[in-house]
Order: sequence, then C-alpha cells, then structure tokens
Amino acid sequence: MSETSLVSHNDSHEMLQQCEALMREKVSHNAAALFHLTSGGSRTRAKLCIDAGKALRLSPQSFIATAGAIELLHNASLIHDDLQDGDENRRGNHSVWKKFGKGHAICAGDLMISAAYSLLAEVDANGHHVSLFSTMHQAIADTVEGQHLDIGAQNTLSENDYEKIAALKSGPLIQLTLSLPLLLAGYEKYIDSANTALAQFAVAYQILDDLDDWQQDSLRGHLNIVNLVTSKSSRSKAIFAVHSRSQYLLEECHKTLALMPRQCAASMIETAMMMHQKADDMLVNKFKEK
Repeated sequence: MSETSLVSHNDSHEMLQQCEALMREKVSHNAAALFHLTSGGSRTRAKLCIDAGKALRLSPQSFIATAGAIELLHNASLIHDDLQDGDENRRGNHSVWKKFGKGHAICAGDLMISAAYSLLAEVDANGHHVSLFSTMHQAIADTVEGQHLDIGAQNTLSENDYEKIAALKSGPLIQLTLSLPLLLAGYEKYIDSANTALAQFAVAYQILDDLDDWQQDSLRGHLNIVNLVTSKSSRSKAIFAVHSRSQYLLEECHKTLALMPRQCAASMIETAMMMHQKADDMLVNKFKEK
C-alpha cells in the first residue's frame, strides 16, 4: 500500500470512528438500541457515504453525520426485520427482541429512526435540509413498502415482481449513500441514474443472498428467487439463471456508476466488483455440492 493510500485509509477509519461515536451518543440512554450497535456490523453504508463525501469535497462534519443517519436507519430496519421474521440471533448474539422483548425492540428501532433525522438536522446543508429530509423520508417509505410486499409474497409471483420487492427492500437505504452526498454537493442531476444503478445492485445482492439461503427459505416458506425459478425449471437451471441475472445487474450498475462526478462512486464500484466475484465463487460451490 502506498503512503498516500495508507494516509487515506487511516483518515477514513478515523472518520468512521467519529460516525460510530455520533450514532451511539444519539441512543446512549436506550439499552436495547445501544446493545444492537455495539454488537458489531460492517458499517458498509457509512463507509460508502464517507468515501463519496470525501470524493465530492464535502465538509467532514456533513458527510460523517449523513453516514451516521443512514447507518441508524439500516440498523433500525434490522431490529424490526428480526422481530417480524422471528430471528433469534444477530451477529453472533441474541437479536434485540429476543434479549429485551418485542416491545423494547420496536422502541429501539423507532428511536434509531428518530435519531437519524436528528443527525441529519446537524448537517451543514447550505439550504438543502428540506430536500435531505424528504429524500430520507422517501427512502424509509419505500423500504417499508418493500417489507410490506415481502411479508405477503409467495414463490408463485413473477420474476419482475420479485425484483421490484428486492429493489424496494434493499435499495433505498443503499441509494442514500450516494444520493445524499450528491444532493449536498449540488450534483442533483446525477441522483436518478445513481438510484437506478444502486437498485440494480440491491437486486443483485438479494439474489446472491437467496442463492446462499434457498434451502432454509424453502423450509420456512420465505420468498426466494431460486425457489421461484425452480418451480418453472430444474434446480440447476434455476441456480445458473439467477446467477447470470445477478452478474448482468452488477455489470450494468458498474457502467452507470463509472459516470458519477469526481469518481464519487469508486467505493461502490469496488463493492460491486467484489460481489461479482463472490457470485462466480458461489456458482462453482453450488455445483460442487451436487
């Protein structure tokens, strides 16, 4: 690693620590929320937002607070998702509802959503606060709609409907990692194309997750693209087909993100390339299992 790269890495690490401190401070009086935040997590969305903000030359105060707001929303969704799915474990620990009870889990998730707005209010937005809040609200609304559709979904729906649900469930919060920095930097004209690319990324991510979990999801009756396609063909053909679809989506995502200003999507492109390789590795392993 070059000296310049090492300095940049250390700088990003310090900023991520500041982001973590802001998040914990906002929920420090709530044991359930604090337990969840201190139990781990990759903080991928915070890292992506910080890298985009740095590339767009925003003030560190602005993009660190924005990154914290996005991460709080994501973690709130995990707490509520575990409760709805009845998942008892998260990150090697009990899930929040299992440790503290269902009521406390609802309250912890709600607090994180409120705290996200509080962090965003602290951003030096140069008159963009209304747009920031409305953009974040729409992301939350779309995520809720995706979860609503997923709860009632069956493995008999169309592949297009599956992708719509996947894009709504997983896309909106990852989209914020680019849309909010672009908005703050005055690059609004790029937001629609960035959102399209990250919706493609989100669907590809969900497909890979389904490739890993199709057996478990089949037993639990959960929506899974592998099981959906298998109802129309053989298992091996379904696995190959959904793998190909994920690769196509990631490639299209890459093409669009490469056009973003100041290479602000470089970290997102790197993440998409890693997922592309992961998909290939998963395909090889799935057919080795046969």
